[in-house]
Formats: sequence, C-alpha cells, structure tokens
Amino acid sequence: MKSKKQMLVFLSIMIFIMTFVVSFVGTWMNFGLIAGFVLQWLKAWGVAFITALPVAIIIAPVIRSFVSEKIQ
Repeated sequence: MKSKKQMLVFLSIMIFIMTFVVSFVGTWMNFGLIAGFVLQWLKAWGVAFITALPVAIIIAPVIRSFVSEKIQ
C-alpha cells in the first residue's frame, strides 16, 4: 500500500465485504430464513462492521510489521 489513506480504504472495503458475508451466514445458521431475517442480518452486520473496522485499523500495522520481520 502506498499511503495510509489507501490502506484505510482497502481495510474498509475488505471488512465491509467480509462482515457482510459472515454475518449473513451466521444469521442464517442461527435463525434460518425466518420472517424478519433481513432486519436481523443487517443488525448483525452493523455490529460486526463497527467492531471489526477499528480492530483492523489497530492490528494491521502490527501484523504487517510482524510479517515483514519473519518472512524475508
């Protein structure tokens, strides 16, 4: 990544997609396709996204540093 802005955009898009898919699967596995499924799924997705984005922003530099030290 060339800049912090690019990394933030990359992480945001990646986390958007990942939490969208994973929350769908989790909601479906736990509740099935019930009435109100979409609302339950979107609630779960919102919580997942709001949780995952700051975690990724904090942990990404640590992982990048670790990987660059260990893999050469």
